[in-house]
Amino acid sequence: MRKFKFSKLVRDKIVEDIISNGGKPKWKTLSNKEYIHELKKKLVEETLELLNAEGSEIPEELADVQEIIDNLLAALVITKNKFTEIQKKKNHKRGSFKKRQYIDTVEVEDSAEVVKFYLDHPDKYPEVK
Repeated sequence: MRKFKFSKLVRDKIVEDIISNGGKPKWKTLSNKEYIHELKKKLVEETLELLNAEGSEIPEELADVQEIIDNLLAALVITKNKFTEIQKKKNHKRGSFKKRQYIDTVEVEDSAEVVKFYLDHPDKYPEVK
């Protein structure tokens, strides 16, 4: 018998499907803290799949992302109404993405306050020399 590593959160029917097909999964039910952590990891996984999706795959991958968001909200006890309220406040303060504005680089004076912020987050804002 061959063994394959999963090490990830799976949809509810996957364990059952593996067993019904003769597989022997080693699995457990996660604690709430573990569940939230694994949902966050799954969100990254599914978002990367969305990034590489094309055509009819896109709605499928979006549905996966939405499913994870819905489960994260439930696990964190955040209602959809509260989530929508947070989203609206953020959009009011910073805007949405509807204008499709894309920044390639930003030049700022050395004395600008924002320089420290950019330097403190080199993973998001690497300095161009």
